[in-house]
Amino acid sequence: MNRSARLAGSTPENALDDIARPFAGDLLGRARLSDRLTTYIDRLREGAVIAIDASWGEGKTWFARNWAASLRRQDHPVIYLDTFRQNDELDPFFILAAELALSLDDGQGTGDTIRGEAARLMNALVPLTGRLAALKTVALQASGDPLHDPAAGKASFRTASEDTENWIENRLKAYPSEKALFANFRQSLGRIVAASGKPVVIMLDELDRCRPSFAIRFLERIRHYFDMPNLVFVLPVTRIQLYEAVKSVYGPDTDAAAYLHKFVSFFLSLPTFPPNDQSRLAHVRAFIGAIFARHGMDTAEAKRQRFTELMTAWAALVPLSLQEVERATTLYILSDEPPEPGIAAFLIVLKIRKPEWLRLLLENNMQTLATLSQDFLAKIIADSQKLPMSPDGYFSALKTFFDSETSNRLQDREVITRFQKDVLAPNSFYIESLEEIAYLIRMIAGNLDMDITG
Repeated sequence: MNRSARLAGSTPENALDDIARPFAGDLLGRARLSDRLTTYIDRLREGAVIAIDASWGEGKTWFARNWAASLRRQDHPVIYLDTFRQNDELDPFFILAAELALSLDDGQGTGDTIRGEAARLMNALVPLTGRLAALKTVALQASGDPLHDPAAGKASFRTASEDTENWIENRLKAYPSEKALFANFRQSLGRIVAASGKPVVIMLDELDRCRPSFAIRFLERIRHYFDMPNLVFVLPVTRIQLYEAVKSVYGPDTDAAAYLHKFVSFFLSLPTFPPNDQSRLAHVRAFIGAIFARHGMDTAEAKRQRFTELMTAWAALVPLSLQEVERATTLYILSDEPPEPGIAAFLIVLKIRKPEWLRLLLENNMQTLATLSQDFLAKIIADSQKLPMSPDGYFSALKTFFDSETSNRLQDREVITRFQKDVLAPNSFYIESLEEIAYLIRMIAGNLDMDITG
């Protein structure tokens, strides 16, 4: 069994066997990007840290997992690690060393070599601050409550301070040997990594979601201890989130871009497509269908087809990320599929993108009604003209209804007819008045069981 095959089952994060065919159903050309990147790293022998930048919900994890699965099929040693799931009490050095020892173990002691060198170096990496905190804790515990026994507390802390001074002195004396430990670790790991043939690729997913201090420590550990030939780190991130992490750790005036470029060789942007691009629309439509199928639901059912077309249009016009589309479809499913998908889709979009409007809308707040109609829906209608597909009359009928709620310019029957025809399902029960339409919207919102404040 080769290393990459053994690696696939090593940990839940690296279990990529559920991807039967990498990039199956790829409608956004992600496979082409992965092929170019694979060619690049195959030529790269100096090692690198590559960050792949994309906005939240735009498929970074999907790309990372599929690329990792593709690399594994090409016999690359690959580690896929969800950093957000890691125990942030552990030093990232320990996490990376443990994963490398596991994945590069050839059954002849290679893993033990990495673990042994890492353990010796790790022992020397115990932070001084942690040692001071531990000594202070010991001092307080030894004295009981220092507020009630100040003499004992002072004596214990003095002892702890002397111990700390001794520890610092010993560390200074040990500095040459610690340098040797560092050199030995890098030499041993470097030799093993070089022997792997193809570059070893470590995908560190979700780093931008980690606690800022943990994320920055990860980057610093990579740079200081794992910067070596034939070892490539890939970071699927939202760049702006990493900038915020840097500023959180080092202060708001820090030049986050300059700081990150000390650790990241280069940033690539995950290619995006215009919201009204045919390929993206097809991808969103297929994505919604896959969510229905995952829940065991027939996508050919008329009500689901209607919801799919409307949500695809909303996703292009608002726009919605793929993660938000998944949330919207899941909300619809969990609400037992309300009888009017046209209203349900509209309310779900507000729930996701404009939750602050929803309660005010259901309370007939006149200012919110006017903003919804004159700003939000007016822009949606204008932008919908650019779509290669658009539900005829749907957005205009929504706007007509909310206009009618704030003025008497239109007769009730005209509004009702347009709403009945273009928003409600073809077999919907008959609507007699605008009040019934407003009631229907409130009823659907209730059926969706929405927490309209969040």
